[in-house]
This record gives sequence, structure tokens and C-alpha cells, in this order.
Amino acid sequence: MSFALRNASRAAPAVARGARSYATPASLFSVADAAGVKVASSDEGAVTGAISVVVKAGSRYESAPGLAHVLKHQVFKGTSKRSAIRLTRETELLGGVLSSSLSREHLILTAEFLKGDEAYFAEVLGDALTQAKFAPHEYNEEVIPAVAAEYEQATRDTVTQALDLAHGIAFRQGLGNSLFASPHTAVDYSSAVSFAKSAFAPSNIAVLGSGVESGRLQSLVSEFFASSASSSLSTPSTTYFGGETRIAGHGALDTYLLAFKGTSYSEVELSVLRYLLGGESSIKWSAGSSPLSKLASGSSSAKAFNLAYSDAGLFGVVIQAPSAQVSPLATSVVSELKKAAAGVDAEALKQAVAKAKFAAASGLESRVGALEVVGAQVASSGSALSLEEIFSKLDKVTVESVSKAAAEVLKSTPTTVAIGNTRTLPYADGLGLANNSARTQSNVGARLLKKRQSVSYQQAVADGYPTGGRGPIPAMPAMPVGMAGVGAGAASGGAGVGAGVGAGGLPPALKIGSTVPRGEGEESLMATGLDVDELASEGFKPEDFLKHNVAGPAQMEELRRLRARLEGAMKITEGELQKSVFENYADFVVISKEIATLENEMLELKSVLEEWRAVPESLEGGWGDDDLLIGGAGGPNRRTQRNSLADLATLYKSQLSALWDGVEGAQKFLPYVPGRHIITESASFIELNSATYKPKQQVHLFLLNDAMLVSVKKRRGTGVGGAMRLVAERCFNLSEIVVVDLKDGGDLTNAVKIKRGKETIIFRTDKPEDKKVLLLAFKKVAEDLMNKKRKEMLNEAEARKGDIATLRGSRQDYDGALSSSGFSPSQILGFGKDDPTGKDLSWIGDYSDELAVSIATRMFEEATDLVEKGKTIIPHLAGDPHASSLFRSKLDQRTTELVNALLQDLSDHSIRKTGVVRTTAWLLRLGQGERARETFLTGRGTLVRKRARQIKFEGDISMYISELAMVCFTLIKNTCEWYMAAFKDNRMASGFVRWASEQVEIYAETFRRQVYGADQDGKVIQESLEVTKGHGAMLRDVGLDFTFLLDGLLRPQPTEPAQPLPREVGGLRPGGGKSAVAIARQSIFMMQGGEGKKSGARGERI
Repeated sequence: MSFALRNASRAAPAVARGARSYATPASLFSVADAAGVKVASSDEGAVTGAISVVVKAGSRYESAPGLAHVLKHQVFKGTSKRSAIRLTRETELLGGVLSSSLSREHLILTAEFLKGDEAYFAEVLGDALTQAKFAPHEYNEEVIPAVAAEYEQATRDTVTQALDLAHGIAFRQGLGNSLFASPHTAVDYSSAVSFAKSAFAPSNIAVLGSGVESGRLQSLVSEFFASSASSSLSTPSTTYFGGETRIAGHGALDTYLLAFKGTSYSEVELSVLRYLLGGESSIKWSAGSSPLSKLASGSSSAKAFNLAYSDAGLFGVVIQAPSAQVSPLATSVVSELKKAAAGVDAEALKQAVAKAKFAAASGLESRVGALEVVGAQVASSGSALSLEEIFSKLDKVTVESVSKAAAEVLKSTPTTVAIGNTRTLPYADGLGLANNSARTQSNVGARLLKKRQSVSYQQAVADGYPTGGRGPIPAMPAMPVGMAGVGAGAASGGAGVGAGVGAGGLPPALKIGSTVPRGEGEESLMATGLDVDELASEGFKPEDFLKHNVAGPAQMEELRRLRARLEGAMKITEGELQKSVFENYADFVVISKEIATLENEMLELKSVLEEWRAVPESLEGGWGDDDLLIGGAGGPNRRTQRNSLADLATLYKSQLSALWDGVEGAQKFLPYVPGRHIITESASFIELNSATYKPKQQVHLFLLNDAMLVSVKKRRGTGVGGAMRLVAERCFNLSEIVVVDLKDGGDLTNAVKIKRGKETIIFRTDKPEDKKVLLLAFKKVAEDLMNKKRKEMLNEAEARKGDIATLRGSRQDYDGALSSSGFSPSQILGFGKDDPTGKDLSWIGDYSDELAVSIATRMFEEATDLVEKGKTIIPHLAGDPHASSLFRSKLDQRTTELVNALLQDLSDHSIRKTGVVRTTAWLLRLGQGERARETFLTGRGTLVRKRARQIKFEGDISMYISELAMVCFTLIKNTCEWYMAAFKDNRMASGFVRWASEQVEIYAETFRRQVYGADQDGKVIQESLEVTKGHGAMLRDVGLDFTFLLDGLLRPQPTEPAQPLPREVGGLRPGGGKSAVAIARQSIFMMQGGEGKKSGARGERI
């Protein structure tokens, strides 16, 4: 697995790596400088060696999404000295290994080799940085597919996805950039090459060697890594924001990530807190003693992590559990964090420090891991902390410092990622975590607000407002006595309307002539002494500006100072603008999405208006549905219409026949269906590669009223001069695809995208009119399909509601006793309209739909409740035969679907004990106990045979019999435990005993066939018998004793085998007398009956 996936795919390894980032064995490495490159090496005298090149080209430094991921796969390709195939052959010839890995801060290239081959591999690494060709064909055919494959692999792991999303939410830019290049965002080839050249400058890299002498490595670096490139990659300092996102998923376990602002790798308190919370056991098969380990149970887990970087970090917990358990588990995790912030136990702290020390020291065990860790710190700061320094820092961690670190963590805005059932997964504010991010204005808006609030009106009127020569405004009349208390509340200290202002009157920011405090950036601009607003005015004159800001004659020193002030003002303005962009990034994203949506809506509106232009012409021409329904001349016109419809059907058939003749294989994709016909066709489209937009082949498109056929031209025969023919390649059902009109941009023009599930196909044409015709045809067909579907849904709804006369209240067989009984379906079911008359039967359709949705979404508890409620409704419908018959048919249909779904789950071999108990309980509530028992036992019998067939026979009969006995008797024992937990009724115990005896018979038959041979050794027979009896004894733990049955079945049978009797489902043997097996079964049943009477309060025991 790549370094990118190791860094993010699972929380535990990511956390371990975060802790091991402190294991920087600088004392083992000697750091020097060669050709402008930082070099560190160590030589322990091993037989093998390794050289790692650490480049500051992680995802935080990329200027466009996906560049770092592409660069990771672009290295070790063709160079000016070697082709990619030659590099592969020479590396394998020398027994070396080349690899690349990616983190959020660094790209690491590593070569491992036998000692003595360091010169060759140093040259290879140097060529990868300084002599790379970056061939376009390698980029398109090898790099892009590899990037897409790694992206798909990462998206299948929900923890990888959650960690990547969490970084984007927490940091947005820089560390928030994704580690993976999404196939939905095309990475430009020229941008990738430019990024690589900027990243591989000597100032951005560090070279580390293990098993290579320091002087030797410096000499190799000076020879092969020298470069004149001086560019450097930079990124702004990291700012933590926090936020929340939720993604629907359908896995067995839901994933919930809760993270907070962390610290850089130079601080160790959060690393100790991570081990204090824990979540993983130090002993195999043990639950662990840490707080988070105690919270987890069954398949659920909660693991703390601490991902530390050079200037920031991310601390949190990853939870994986079934949907219903995530919310209480997350609440408990927050409680543990709050406990840590309130105080930490000294013994627990000592244990956490010891674990952190072990993690730091164990980082030295892996050579490549040590090179990566040391290289990352050397590349970032030029030096690395020694293990002794790390231990010293850990020893200084106190109870107070850890509690303070936990409190600081809780003060930050939480970052949450929820993947799974978003209806049940918790929100951050539901866990008792307040969102501390205040909604702030942009600097531009704040500056305008300050400008408006700081306006001062200097010409105050003392004698009253001017009235235009009409004299002073008359005084207001006196307020009535009864109303005096309303407006005088503020003055008198009452609680009237004016009381909200307070004795001080208006707030200072709202008073005319007052000012508000200026921001830090505005104060800095004022300190420069320059009027920045004057520079932005329309009538700006440079001469007047110089006269105002340069005293006296313009001297060179004065001009330099003015230039410095202008540059300072420019930097302050740039910083303020950048800060404003960061603070309003979320608003920018929302606005951009709204603009894109509005643009698409405007395009749709434009096309609708164009269609409306043709409506008057259609009306004047007499076209429309009314012409088919209303005849103007009686019978002859209708006969003409019937003839026209017949002619139309004939025309459609001829179209399909011509299509079958002209396109080879079209009849296989498009068989004859009444009404199927061709809408349009086009031969000017070219299919493009969906990832690279590279042309693939010329296609001929046929759009029908319900499908789209894609055909390609192929040559007949093998000769060059053979005739060309159209061959059907694929066909899409229009109800399964989505057609997207791609905007023109760059080399991609006049293109449309067809999406079916995860499959994406792009077609492009050189003729804009062909694209327009195809899109209009698609739209027309989509509208026709939608109208047809709408009519079908309306007809189905009408049919579901019953007779139209019934809905209108004209039913003659309606019995008033139903309404007089006071029965209301809405009160029992919890939905539907409250109809006291009982005439509206639409609730039956609503009930059927609710039950169908519950079954389809596997909400079996709700579905079972609905069935039980439906059964209680049936007696209330006795007075209405029509409603009773309709409701019974719907209830029986949905009940059958629910039972079949539950039985299918019960027969699944991967089901667990809890699933068996839960599913059986639902079936028992539905009255399907017998079918549940037969299905469960049949499935377990199939599983026993399947596991037995998986045992390999390698010649040793004793070993084979031992493995077979262990498998069979262990499964019988487990099945007994599950059966007793699921079926509590003692009357159903006999069915299991019958099944268990059948499994013993099957085992005995296999035993006799394998053990009793013509020349079999007596010692082997005795060993096999002892092994069988030993494994059979485990059944006594669950109340089954088949010793006497095995004694008879394991004996050699007569030479002439008896004819097997037919066996029914469940194992019953019809007719005949009682065999030894039947007698044994009868004895078991008698024992069962006797033990059942003795068990009493013990419950059922088999």
C-alpha cells in the first residue's frame, strides 16, 4: 500500500505513524549539505542499504487539485538517460526496489538495494528529479489510469474517505487539500509538468541514506543531484476552521469521525492524550483497558488519533459501529474527553507516557519508516530531534498539561464526518459540543459598514429643521394620561417599549457622528499615512498624489520612502483580501453553486421559450391530441385515422427492419416492440476517453423512443480494401441514463456526456447543429417518457383506490356500520386522512406503500409492526366486504414479501447469532415459526457440507478425520446454541434433535467410507474412532449426547450395502420398520422429554 494510503486509510496506523513521527533518530544520522541539498546518512554495517529523497511536494503545496498525487505516479518513468523499460530491467537485475509515497507535506522517493550498488540507485534518483522526460503518452496511458485506480481503492475504505474529508473541512486549503486526484477533476498535463519542475529544486529536497557512508553519499549527491533550478513551493500558514459534512452510505458499519484542532509534531501532550484515551488493545484477543476500548463492544470500535504536521495538527476519534450504536458511542466519547479536561489519573498518565515512548522507539525498527520520518523533519526544518530529546519531552508531561491540552481541544470548533445512515448518525451539536466559530463579516462589508456608521453631520440645526419657508413645525400634542406609561418606560425605569434602549440611549455604533473601532488591517493602513481610497478613485491624478505625499522637491530618498510605504500598503491590502477570502470561502462556494444552477436554469428556460414559439404554428396547423379524439366528419374521418395509425405501425416496423439490415447485431439489442421507432440519428460524433478526452473511435448514434444504440464502423474481412459496415457496440435504455450538456472549454467543444450508474461516455462532434438536434431529441423523448410514466402512475393510483364511484360516495353496497363504529385507520396506523365516514379507501394504498418501503429499506422492525397493526384492522372491516377484500389482498401480498426477505436473510451463511435471533423473532411474530426452523436448519446443514468439502485430503486419514470431526461437531454445537437462543418454545426442540442426528449420520457415512478400506491399518482405525468420540463429547456442553448413536454408526457395515430410502425435507423417512438410527432418535426424544420435565426454571435444554 502506498504512503498516502498508509497515512490515511486506517485510523490506527495513521495514529501510530503520527506518534512515531516523534521517533527522529537524529543521533544516528549526520546532517550535511551538498550541492545545495540537505544530506543525512547513517551506516550500521548492514548488508543492504537505502536512499530516500524527501521532497516538499505534498498535497498542501499543489497549486491545482491532484497535482501531488499525479507527481507521485509520474516519477520513475522515462528520463533522458534511460527509458522506463530499461530502468525496470536494470533495477530487477540488481535486485533493487524503487517506490514512491505521498503525504500531505512531502513526496518521498526511496531506493532499496544491496550494499555496493548505491552509485547506480543514486544516479536513478537524481535522474528522476533532474532528467525526467514527462512523456505525454506515459502520462495518458500509465499515470492517469494508476491515479484513478488508487483513487477508487481509497474511496472503498470509509475511514480513508472520512480522514480525507476531515482535513478538507478542518483546514480548507493547504493541509486541507485532498491526497487523491479525483477523476471528476481533470489534471492538466502542462500543470503537472510545471509543478514537478518547481518541486524538484534543490532547496525543496533532502536526501537520506541508510547503510551508506556519509562522505560517499555526499559525493553521490553532488554528482547526480546538482541542478540550477531555484524555484520554491510555498503555502500560507495553516488556519483551523472546523465544520461538518454527512455522506449517505450503505455498508455494514457506519463511520463517524470527530476531530478537533491539534498541535504540531513539536508538542507531545496530545500524543500522550491519544494513548490515554486509547481504543486499541496491546494484547491480542483482548478488549483493552483504555476508556475507549471499554466503550466498544461487538463489531463497534472507537479509536483516538493524533495527526501532527509541521505547523498544525488534527486530533480526534474514529468510530465504526452499526447505525443505532454510533450516537450513544459518540456521546460517551465526548464524555471521556470532558473527563480528561477535568482531570487525569496519575497512573493512567504514566501508562500513556510509556506507550508513547514505545511508539517513538519502535519507529526505528523499520528502515524505510525511519528514513521517511527523519527526512520529513530535515526537509522542513533542516534538523531532527533525537530520541533522547523526545523521551525528555515525554517525561515532562504532567497531569495538568494533559488536562489543559484536552480543554484546549474541546474549545475548538469540532470537525465531524458522518458516512452511513445519515438519518440516525448524530450531529455535533447533539453531542454537547458548541460550535465556537462565530459568523463574521467580510472585511469589505465591515469596511463599508464602518464608513456608513462613521458619517458625521456637522450642520446641526438648533432652532428646528428647515421647512422651506413654511414656518416651524408645530409641537406634538400631549399624550393621553392612559398612554403615558407606554413611551416613558425608559425614562422612568419601567419595562415599556423604550426600556430596551436603556438609560444610555442608543448604542455608540448607532449614534450619528459616532465611530466604531477600526480593524487591525485598517489601523495598519492608517499607520502608513497614505490615503488608499484616493488610489482607487476614478479621478486619481498621480501628480497630485506625489505633491501631497512628498514634501518639497522630490529627492531620491523621499521617493524611496514613498515607494516603501506604497509597497507596505500593498502587502497589507493583499493580506486583508486573502483573509477575507478565507473567512468567506464557504459563502463563495455556495454562491458559485447557485450561479451554476441559475445558469443551467436559464439555459433550460431559453430552450422552453424556443419550443413555445412553435406552439401557435402547431395550433394553426391543426396538430394535437384533440384531432385524434374528435372527428370532424364522423365515420369516414375515424376510419382514416385508424388507417393512419395502422400505416404508422407499418412505418415503425419498416424502420426497425432497415436498422437491423444496416447495423449488424442491432436486432440483438433492439428486438421488435410495438411502437418502437427511430427519432433521429447522427454519424458525426466521436467517442472520447472520459478521463483524458482523447479520441477513441468514430460512432454512429441512433436515438429511438426508448433506447439509444451506439454503433461503430468496421471493415469486412481481413483485407485492407474490404467494405466498411456498421456494427452495434452497445445500447442504453433511456430510463437508465442521464444526458449532460458539457460546456465548451479548451479543446472540448460540442460535447455531450452520457452517464449510466458509474459508467461515463463522452461524445463530441464538429457540427454544433448536430449536437443541438440530438439534445432537443433527447429532451422530447424524456418528456414523452415522463408523461407516459405519469399516466401509468395515475392509473395505478386510481386502480388502487378502487372504483371511481366508490370514491365519489355513490357506492350502493356501503355499510354504514363501519363509520358508526368509530373506526379510524389513521389512529391505528399513524398516517392517512381521518375520514369518519369510512368512504375514503386511499389509506389502504398508503398502508401498502409504507409497508413496501419498509421492506425495501430493510427496516424489518417497522414492517413487522405494520403487519401486526394491519391484522388488528381486519376485524373492523367486517362490515365492508369491498374494503376488507382489498385490504386483505394488499396485506397478504406485502406479508409474503416480508417473510421471503426474512427467510432469505436467515438462510445466508454469513449471518451471525444476533441476526438469527432477531430475524427469527420477527418470523415468530408473523406466525412463520415452522418455516423459520426449516430454513435455518436447512441452511446450517448446507453450511456443514460446504465446510466439510473445503477440507483438503492430503493422504493422512487420521488428520482428515480429525479435521472433519472438528468442523462437523463444532458447527452442530454452535447451531444448537443459536437454535436455543432463537426458538424458546420447547415444542420445537424435537426438530433440532432430528436435524442433529441427520448430521451425525452424514458424518458417520463419510467416516466409514474413508476409514474402513480393504488394506486399512488397525492403528489408523483406532485413532480415528478416538478422535471422533473426543470431538463428539463437545456436544454434551449443550445437552446432546450422541455417544450411543456413534457407537452403532461408526461400526463397519455389511459388505452388501442396503438401498438408501428416499428422504423428505426435514429428514423424515417414510414407511418401513424402525432402524437403529430411528431407535436412537426415539431414545433422544425420551431423554429430551425427561430432561425437559426436570429442567423447570432452567429453561429449555437439549
